[in-house]
Amino acid sequence: MRGDGWGRRAIILAGGLVAPRLAAAQPRVVRLITPYGPGNVADQVARILAEELAQRWGQRVVVDNQPGAGGAVGTAQIARAAPDGTTLGFLAIAAIAVVPHMMRQKTYDPLTDLTAIGGVTVSRGMLAVNAGLPMRDMAGLVAWARARPAGEPLVYYSAGSGTLPHLGMEQLRRALDFPAQHVPYRTSGAGLADLLAGRVQATMDAASVTLPHVERGALRALFWNGPQRNPAIPDVPTLAEALPGIAISNAWQGLYAPRGLPQELLARMAQDVAAIVASPGFAARLPGGAEPLPLGLAETMALLRADHERYGALVREIGLEQD
Repeated sequence: MRGDGWGRRAIILAGGLVAPRLAAAQPRVVRLITPYGPGNVADQVARILAEELAQRWGQRVVVDNQPGAGGAVGTAQIARAAPDGTTLGFLAIAAIAVVPHMMRQKTYDPLTDLTAIGGVTVSRGMLAVNAGLPMRDMAGLVAWARARPAGEPLVYYSAGSGTLPHLGMEQLRRALDFPAQHVPYRTSGAGLADLLAGRVQATMDAASVTLPHVERGALRALFWNGPQRNPAIPDVPTLAEALPGIAISNAWQGLYAPRGLPQELLARMAQDVAAIVASPGFAARLPGGAEPLPLGLAETMALLRADHERYGALVREIGLEQD
């Protein structure tokens, strides 16, 4: 049973986090699990965050890549870890708001097995179409898709079933009532090549993938999924401007701990993460397409709950549950 005595011992074990001056006397390594392969955007951000945390805490913070099953393998390890501050997780929205709904055999419940520490980054997207198509806005896309011959719907790509670009397009298709066919690719690069060649017509892939081609005129953006217009494409409306009342989540990432982390330790970690994310130096180090997401622990948990509910309903509607 985890009583007050256990909580005090956990804070002492992670003493470097609560009082960095103790780190030299009691050196401990913090394991930062990221359930993705080395080199992708989430992994790059995790390594930047690990360096920043190590400087603040005066102890080593080591990124541990544990990819597999859309993030479920590494996330399950975080959920099962001891809540003593020595195992944390850097998690993206899909692993905690989408993938759990796709698993028939649940290995973790993000709402009860994890504790949010704070938001870290977000990678925004847009709806982009091949520039050779006639539509200039969302009304034009819907009209074009509805006028297609039977059996020839608008075709869009994503980098896999259950990814945010896939689910975002499914949200639009249902909300606006137009025919569309999803084609999942193994990678964004393969889908993008077919979009540029005109073999598929649209995507909601990350801006880091599509924005360079919008800027050079090979693709046309119909909306930007951000709170303000993107200065790089100022004539493109935001999602709220183009489709009032429709909300589609971007790919966001946050820092998490196993459930049961002592409140004093959680508060200190949340304070440190918030300070890092708010610092200009952190923003300057982020890879292209990522921007800081300054959310406190309560705001991060609220965002997780909202997206968990939204995407749970959508996964069930589409029938993406796996054996």
